[in-house]
Amino acid sequence: MRRYYPGITLFKLAGCLLVLFSHVLLIRYADAAANQQLRFVALPFSVIVPCFYMVAGFLAYKGWLKAASPIRYVSRYVVRIGLLYAAFCAMFAAEHILPALMGGGLSTANLILQAKIMLAAVFLNGPSVQLWFIPPLLFSVPAACWLMERRRIRLAILLASAGFAAALLAAGSLRPLLLAIAGEQVWPYGSLGAYGELLIYRYFGFGFFFVLAGMLAAKYEETFYRMRLLPLLAAAIVLTAAESMLLLGLADYSHEYRLTLSVIPNTLLLFYGLLHAKSRSVQAWHPWINLFSIVTFVGHILFMRLNLLVTGWDLGHMNGLQDAIFVLLALAECLTVTVLLRGLGRIRQPSRSSTAEQL
Repeated sequence: MRRYYPGITLFKLAGCLLVLFSHVLLIRYADAAANQQLRFVALPFSVIVPCFYMVAGFLAYKGWLKAASPIRYVSRYVVRIGLLYAAFCAMFAAEHILPALMGGGLSTANLILQAKIMLAAVFLNGPSVQLWFIPPLLFSVPAACWLMERRRIRLAILLASAGFAAALLAAGSLRPLLLAIAGEQVWPYGSLGAYGELLIYRYFGFGFFFVLAGMLAAKYEETFYRMRLLPLLAAAIVLTAAESMLLLGLADYSHEYRLTLSVIPNTLLLFYGLLHAKSRSVQAWHPWINLFSIVTFVGHILFMRLNLLVTGWDLGHMNGLQDAIFVLLALAECLTVTVLLRGLGRIRQPSRSSTAEQL
């Protein structure tokens, strides 16, 4: 019998709420902080995105393993998420690319520029700020499943480790070493080099590495579930402290630093806690919590933009009361859409429980 993990459901709820708060408050206030060096201390605890990937890999492997046709399962997984993502890409093109083509003409230079912008939006930045994690997910799940199916686990671990090491060099705690070797001009090809940096750290520093970690945790579920906590906790504490001190002493903070080695044990600790969390009430409310999490994650940016248009406020110049109202408005809109979708699901399928697939 498949074990239900209420911690995963609660994590998705907490994660989507944290993303919303980050886009309204946390990022803005962090960027305005007087001492930016202190952000190095918080960097090892940036575990929400890696844990999202690990949860996705864990659940994808579970579904893939019990599917009558694993290939069809993976194909449906990619198509289902890909169609939603494609809708946002189409909205991005309608809002940004088409007006630029109509205003700037169909010259070769403008066509190439708009093609670059569209490709970057689709494969790297996402058509909306919260959706950048989807392309690495759609790459990593099929790739990891393909390697697992062919029992190339060692090769998968080797590739994931090499990719993570490259991400640490490009955009992580090993970046000072890269700067010492290559100088300040790390990427010699301008914007193409910057896009390469994004690809390395998003697809391999986050995506493939942690999706594979989640799949391995699912494959060896009982071993991971019964793993001793103390050695992992000790490794996380020692590595986090050492890495934070080194970064504080050797580097000046910038947004190019996005990844640390210590995020691995810290993410494993969080995921371990999710698997061990207990709550009977969460399972009863799972369909509601799961749907609200998806609506909030996918839709909060759209609601934020609508609210800015209606109120005439400027997100960069809002006071504390406006921040609170803005957050409550977005939450109320996400809850309203969740209620409407649940009601619509019950009308269409009155005899079946409507549960959204866990991402």
